[in-house]
Amino acid sequence: MIDRPESLIIRPPSEWKSLLVRITRGCNWNRCRFCGLYPAMGQPHYSSRSLPEIKHDIDLLTERHPGGTNVFFGDADPLAAGMEIFTGTALYLREKIAVERLTSYARISTLHKLGSENILLLAEAGLNRVHLGLESGDPEILQFQRKGQSPEMVVIVANWLKKAGIEISYYVLLGLGGKNLSEQHIRATAEIINSTEPEFVRLRRLWLYDNNLEKSCPLWEQIREGSFIEQTAEGTVLEVQLLLSLLRPLNTFFACDHANNYINVSGLLKDDKEEMLREVADLLALPRKQREAHYRMVGSRI
Repeated sequence: MIDRPESLIIRPPSEWKSLLVRITRGCNWNRCRFCGLYPAMGQPHYSSRSLPEIKHDIDLLTERHPGGTNVFFGDADPLAAGMEIFTGTALYLREKIAVERLTSYARISTLHKLGSENILLLAEAGLNRVHLGLESGDPEILQFQRKGQSPEMVVIVANWLKKAGIEISYYVLLGLGGKNLSEQHIRATAEIINSTEPEFVRLRRLWLYDNNLEKSCPLWEQIREGSFIEQTAEGTVLEVQLLLSLLRPLNTFFACDHANNYINVSGLLKDDKEEMLREVADLLALPRKQREAHYRMVGSRI
């Protein structure tokens, strides 16, 4: 075996201090029109690693980072490796170090297939939080973008996770409905958030990387044929404003915590909602040329 742990391709910004354990390689779904990132970043195929391989990585990680207490499992959907590998990894990890927080990416469809009893077993194995790609609460948009989940599925899974005591961190994609379905996208998304009350809501802006290369965002095909009209920069800021206005004062941390966002507001909805709305309004109140210069400066990045 090699003397260094395998690296993840993508991790949440909030996990930058965590020990990163790779359970699967790439994405087992790989069909979302808005993504295609794993193939674009050199991982076109999905595979699951063996438990001995993963344990070897954990040995290396815990030797080299003896003070590590937070751990993140990747790549896109580690639970697709199966309960035996996932829980075996979690239990072995807790034999090695005193884990304070264990988090993971997870596809909502995978959790739905696992069912409530297996989700309870995940909690028993020490899983504290899952990062879920909600993306949108609108069924039409989810179907068009080939996400492979429904709003009803999200609500069911969220209830199971709540009962198991596992925290939920949703990702919402600004601009996912394009210009035409923007309000529909945000209103349906707010409805899901209000009904499931996640611990975290993290906003990202749709990133349409490249346009000419083989490794480009799959959604470019729909843009070229005219079935998807890209949201404007300011349109995504207006989506943040509408979403905040529709959300109840939940005990939910709301964050635009990525450099790709045109505005970076964050806070607890029950305490900071009005202040976040003021920050958005302040940006929108700037002269048009100043706003446009700001959007150009932010640009697009992963």
